[in-house]
Amino acid sequence: MDKVVLAYSGGVDTTAALHWLKRTRGLKVVALAVNVGQGGDFDEVAERAIAAGADSVHAIDRRRTFVKQYCFKALKASARYEGAYYLSAALSRPLIATEMVNLAREEGARQVAHGAPSRGNDQFRFECSVAALEPTLRCIAPMREWDLKTREDVLAYLKRNNLPNRDAVAETYSSDRNLWGVRSSAGEQEDPGRPAPASVFQITQDPHKGPDTPETVEIRFHQGEPVALNGEKLEAVELVERLQTIAGRHGIGRADTIEDRILGFKSREVYEAPAAHVLHVAHDELERLTLDREIIEMKPLLSQRYSALIYDSQWFTKAREALDAFFRESQEFVTGAVSLTLFKGAVQVTGRHSEFSIYDREAARRNEQGAIPESSVAGYLELRRLNQMSHAFKQRPKL
Repeated sequence: MDKVVLAYSGGVDTTAALHWLKRTRGLKVVALAVNVGQGGDFDEVAERAIAAGADSVHAIDRRRTFVKQYCFKALKASARYEGAYYLSAALSRPLIATEMVNLAREEGARQVAHGAPSRGNDQFRFECSVAALEPTLRCIAPMREWDLKTREDVLAYLKRNNLPNRDAVAETYSSDRNLWGVRSSAGEQEDPGRPAPASVFQITQDPHKGPDTPETVEIRFHQGEPVALNGEKLEAVELVERLQTIAGRHGIGRADTIEDRILGFKSREVYEAPAAHVLHVAHDELERLTLDREIIEMKPLLSQRYSALIYDSQWFTKAREALDAFFRESQEFVTGAVSLTLFKGAVQVTGRHSEFSIYDREAARRNEQGAIPESSVAGYLELRRLNQMSHAFKQRPKL
C-alpha cells in the first residue's frame, strides 16, 4: 500500500482529508503534526489523528526553529504584508513543508498531502515549498478533488463518518494560530461592512476592557534579534510567549483588513499579533537610532518585496535568500534596548538607547565647537540654492 505524509493540524479540514485519503485513495496515511505554538493540548491533536484513522502519527515540536529561523528573520526585514499582516501563517508553511519532505524521505513515501482549501493561499505555500525541496514528490490536495463544496459539507462529512471534531470555532469561520499570531477569515466575517464577532479573537483582550493602568516593557535586541524582556535574558520562544501574554491583555496587535490574495481576489482577514506587533514597533525604533539614512530610506522598498515573496509562496528562492543577506548585514549594529508603554490597544515608545547610537554621534558633532564649520554649511546651502535656481530659470513655479 502506498504511503502519503499528511500535514495534520487536528482541525476540521485535515481530519476530513485524512479519512478521505484512506477511504477514497486507499493510501496508508502518516500524519505529521508540527507544533509551532498553536496552543491547546498538542497530544490531543495526535490522538485525534489516530481516531480519524491515521496509520501512524509523528508529533514534533518546532517552536524554536519557527521563531528563530522564520519569525525573527521577518522581524529583521520589517516584513508586514500590505502594511498589516505579520505573516504568521505564511511563515509557518515552509517550515511545515520542510518537515513533510524529511518525513516522506524517512518513511519512503512518494506522496505528501495537505488540507488547504482550493481558493486559499496555503496550497501554493505547501506545494511550491515541496517542489523546491523534493520535486519528485507528488502533492495531493483533497480539497481540490473531493465533492465537498462548503464548510457545512465538510462538517457533515465528519458527522456522517463519526470523525472527531472538537473545534467549535470551525463551524463559523476559518482560523490559524501559532506563536507569531492568529489569522481568522471566512464564515460570519465575510461581510466587510460588519464588525468581526468577539468570538474571533483568541489571544487579545478587547482593548476597551483592558487594564486601566498602562504597563511599560523594555525589550533588548542584539543585532536585530530580541534577547531580553524587562531586563531578563530569555530564549526566543519564552520571550515571545511572555510578550504575547503581556501585550494580549492590553488588546495590542489587532488588525481588521482587506488584503489581496495570491489568486487575485480580495479577502477580509482579521489578525491578532500582540508579540509581533510590539517587537516590530520596538525594532523599527531601534533601527531609527542606529541605521544610516541611506539604509532607512532603502529598506522599506526591500521589506515590501520580501513580504510579498513570503506571502506568495516564494520562501525557497534565491531572491528571498539574497534579501535575507541584505537584512542580516543591515542589523550588525541594531543592538540596544527600547522601552514601550502598552495601554488600551496602543503602543507608545518612551525610550531607546544603544551603544551604537548614531544620534549620540550626531549630537556630539552638533554640540562640539566648530564641529561643522559655518563655511561648509554655506557651501552646501549654495549648492542647494543653485539646484532650485536652475529649475526656476526654465520652469518658474506659478505664484
